[in-house]
Amino acid sequence: MQSRNKSPLPKWLFSCAVVWIAVNFITIISLQEHLSSLIESSPPTNAAEAGVSNVKPTPTSDTSSPGAFHFDRKAAETALQTHGHDEIFQPLRAYIEKPLNDTVPNTIDKGNLNDKRPKIEAGRPAMWYVPLSLRENTPDDLRVFEYGHKLRSCNDMPAKLPVDRGLGKHVAPNVNNRKTFSSGQLDKWEEAKEGTPVQADPFLPWIHDMFPDSSGSVIHFIAQNKRRCNSGKVHWDDIHALEPQVTIMQPVSVKRIDETTAQELAPSLWSDGKSSDQRYRLAPHEEADADAMFTRFICRYKAMDYSKSPPELITVGETLSTYPYNYEFVNYRKDVGDLSMLTPKGKDNAMFWQAQQRFDCPVPDNGDLRSMIASGEGVLSDGTPSVYVDFVPIRTAPRYGKQMSYFTPDMAGEMIRFPQDSLGWGDLSKSNIVPANGKVMNNISDDHPPRLMKNGFDARLFWGDSHVIPRIEASGRWENLPVCQPPTNNVNKGDKTLTEVNKPVEKKHKLAACLWASASFKTRGDAQAVSDTTSRLIEWIEFHLLVGFDHIYVYDNTGAHTDEVSLESTLFPRFLDSEVTRIDWPCQVCNNNIPAHENTGERSSQYAAENSCRARYGPTTEWMASFDTDEYLIPMGRFNSMREVVDDATNSGTQILTFKSTRAAPQRTYMEPFHEHKDCGTVSDPGCLSVQPGHLFAEVYNCDFEAPPKPGWAERAKKQLYRSEYVLAHYVHYATVTQGLVETIEEAKEANHKWDMHFRESRDKDKITDESNQAVMLHTKTTVPEYTTEWKERCAFGVTPGHGKNCRVGFPWPSNDDKGDEKATPEGYGYNCFTNVKLSEVWLPKLREAMKQRNSRVTSITKS
Repeated sequence: MQSRNKSPLPKWLFSCAVVWIAVNFITIISLQEHLSSLIESSPPTNAAEAGVSNVKPTPTSDTSSPGAFHFDRKAAETALQTHGHDEIFQPLRAYIEKPLNDTVPNTIDKGNLNDKRPKIEAGRPAMWYVPLSLRENTPDDLRVFEYGHKLRSCNDMPAKLPVDRGLGKHVAPNVNNRKTFSSGQLDKWEEAKEGTPVQADPFLPWIHDMFPDSSGSVIHFIAQNKRRCNSGKVHWDDIHALEPQVTIMQPVSVKRIDETTAQELAPSLWSDGKSSDQRYRLAPHEEADADAMFTRFICRYKAMDYSKSPPELITVGETLSTYPYNYEFVNYRKDVGDLSMLTPKGKDNAMFWQAQQRFDCPVPDNGDLRSMIASGEGVLSDGTPSVYVDFVPIRTAPRYGKQMSYFTPDMAGEMIRFPQDSLGWGDLSKSNIVPANGKVMNNISDDHPPRLMKNGFDARLFWGDSHVIPRIEASGRWENLPVCQPPTNNVNKGDKTLTEVNKPVEKKHKLAACLWASASFKTRGDAQAVSDTTSRLIEWIEFHLLVGFDHIYVYDNTGAHTDEVSLESTLFPRFLDSEVTRIDWPCQVCNNNIPAHENTGERSSQYAAENSCRARYGPTTEWMASFDTDEYLIPMGRFNSMREVVDDATNSGTQILTFKSTRAAPQRTYMEPFHEHKDCGTVSDPGCLSVQPGHLFAEVYNCDFEAPPKPGWAERAKKQLYRSEYVLAHYVHYATVTQGLVETIEEAKEANHKWDMHFRESRDKDKITDESNQAVMLHTKTTVPEYTTEWKERCAFGVTPGHGKNCRVGFPWPSNDDKGDEKATPEGYGYNCFTNVKLSEVWLPKLREAMKQRNSRVTSITKS
């Protein structure tokens, strides 16, 4: 009798079924984990609270192993056409973290706020809790602000970075401002939404520019120290809140750890429970990783994976920031006595070398990443970037005074020296600390290796052994900063191929100038409205191209004053791209008060422009400088161009050429009566003079009140030409950081020369020009008509004018001879100025001819 049961499955079929079930199970689990990671890695979407709308999550997946990243430009452009810009572009965001809990409330001594000098009655810092408390944030604790509606692509860089509110939206004036955030007159959250988030989270750098280097291996960030925007008494609370703007200039040291170690050391920190991301802990120099001994930011790189549809944002690596030089070490060598990077009373604007900031993020060595950045290929045809970087500050308390400097012995020796404790802070590390949670702190124990320095900042005391940095998702940060083209590409993505990016950077120019200019603007204190900039700019550029400058970089600040015009039509097509580069730079000067004001001015936009220009174009320029359009450099003596002047300086070992500055006057010969001002008389009896139209500025103002050699006081407003390889930072009138200044004691020993803690630039390196035989600067600052009021009385021979009532009209000495008997004009006006004969006889005729030819060229272009 046959059985009714079915026969068993063949073994081969059973095996296939098992394999099929296993594969599908693994696939489902992987998909669940992937979806979970997308959800949990998304930023908070509390758009209503943050004051932004439709905040789009930025899901990323990890593919950070070297060699993993591949870029296909053709696939990228296809994805752009298929999915569109909005699907690919990642908007810039700022995540705001609450302030550190690092000081004991109400223990700060403000000092004497009536005294502007930084060292006098500077106050005393608040007492610190030690070790530094953990930052136990969660992602939901952060407030997020999005700027994708402003900055839409690399075509908007750097002009639309969230530096300020923009034209017409500023709520506080930049002259005589008394509005503050601490008083509630200004709202830091509204400012974060409409302008910059730095006031809300001052650990975020006030970024004005960012760009890759020519090799694609580093991203440079150009920022300004926003704490310097005000120094007045009424602003003290705001100034105090912005202390982290100085803190981020002070390096920290960290050690990389894994997630397991991080949880063991700091189990109270937020974690998603399964991520294997890199973690860090604050660690003293002797324990820190070799590349993490002087850092301040975590740099997380992300790129679009165009092989996916739609394209997916993936993590392609993480690095730690570096500094172009050690700001704390610079401060240490600036003064023979004690000097602090910041003081409690906040009157620190005299330390102008701390105005400009630069931070660098190394790019991971991951497949095509560096080469596609260097070539500019990663920026798509519509300006959409393919690479982004998150910039995450590592937060600590600031360090005060030289005695808290954080160095290694090769920098300044085994001991931090401060010959005098003028600030009275020598005991800060002992008497200004409070043990956290009542625990007694031991500076050094037998369980730890000895500290590298015998004194200075004690990292173990202030940070402890288990201060783990929070996960990036739980940290305040800049997110999705777009990585665009290197400056040397000139925005032409075809200039380099992916195989040509490792070539050495060539010095493309011997001599270049940086200009921060606007079609119209107001002078300090809004004392004078200037509207002759465009005609001045044309003449200035033509003149300096004529005397040997290779290229002029114009930072166009017109957008800070008006949206109706720019310098674009002034510059082009008049000048060639090979002669002039325009950078749109619409950020406002944060404080336009005069220097003598109680709330000292800070021309942040100008300082950031100079910082950007040197960082962007210095690597391809041998000699460079930043000038105003009223300052003319004139080759003198045997020199027929400024190129010859700098060649001669190079051969003699000079690194900086300093030009003294004195005021020139408009010559009476080129002026006519003027009455259209309340102080300038009437139609029938005009009391002022104005410059006649049709004359060159260099011609009209060729009348310097001081004969060469100019007096010593004229060095106060000096300008400089400098070698970009030697001068690492320049601030309007001064080379603030040089190779000589940042030289360490160990480097000096290797070079077999003396090293001292206090550095002063030698006259061999920084030379004042011979104004008769080398080069001279003519300062042709505009004399507006109202400044010439009562000129007949003030300029009369023999008259001694009262304070502020000098003659502002020029009457040149005959043959430049002020020693002869002839002292006055036939009309009775005293001779008072000296003309530059070489300018009159050589350069002005050449300038007229050059401008004539240029005008003919422009006419022919516009007609064609």
